[in-house]
Parts: sequence; C-alpha cells; structure tokens
Amino acid sequence: MGEKAHISLARYLSIQAIYQYIETGHNLEEILIEFNSFHVKNIIFDFENSYANTNLQVDKKYFNSLIKTYQKEKTKIDKLIQSNLKDDWTIIRLPKVVQAIVKIAVAEMLGFPKLSIKIIASEYIILTESFFSKNESSFVNALIQNIYDQLYLK
Repeated sequence: MGEKAHISLARYLSIQAIYQYIETGHNLEEILIEFNSFHVKNIIFDFENSYANTNLQVDKKYFNSLIKTYQKEKTKIDKLIQSNLKDDWTIIRLPKVVQAIVKIAVAEMLGFPKLSIKIIASEYIILTESFFSKNESSFVNALIQNIYDQLYLK
C-alpha cells in the first residue's frame, strides 16, 4: 500500500474520531488515545466489515496531526464553516457525518496549507461518497472549495 493510501486511511480515521467527538461529547484527548491504541490497528470501513489487517497501515503521524490541528483550531474551523453556509443553516443542522468530514477537511487545509485544493477536494469527495449519495458529496465539495477560497484566494 502506497503512502497516499496511508494518508487516505488517516483522513478516514480522523473523520471517525471527529464524528465520535460530535456524537458523544467525550474529551478529544481521550478519543485520540483510544484511536491511537485501537482503531489505527483495526480499521472499520462499515458496520459489517472490520479489517484487522497489518496490510492496512494508517499514517499515524498524519492522523494525529489532523486531530491536533482540529483541536487547536476548532473555533476558527466552526466559524469558517458557518460563514460559508446559507443564512438559514447552522453547522448543527448538517448531518453529523458531514460535520465531521468538513471539519477534518478544513483542519487539513489549515494544517497543510501547501496541499492542493484538488487533492483535498478529491479525497473528501471520495470519503463523503463512502458514507452518502452524490448530493452530499456535491455539497461537501462546494463547501470545501468556498472555504479554501476564503482562506487562500482572498
């Protein structure tokens, strides 16, 4: 498995960690410890299949960086997302999985500012489609693109 796949798995796992944080309200540090000790080794792709397989390696450093960036920039990330939603929408109105996807995408933009929007958009479209239909992936793509433009193309 190539380095890109290891990073893709780190993104996938980061979405799961942030989803757990949103859903449970548990301390993010505790979730990070749990994910580093268990989930990094036992990647769950859906409710029916769990692959405890050493061939599926997560880039643990990248995973930790995404979560730490989210933790550090949480307020900024939420403001960026909110400012790019229509006036009658709030972050909490979005499905929790969509919230997690967009929050990690924005954390990646902030933590890795030289990373191309093409890579970010492509990765998060694929990840969104692993959870949802085309409508959500189009929405996530537009939201991510708008936030990127706001951050880097002012």
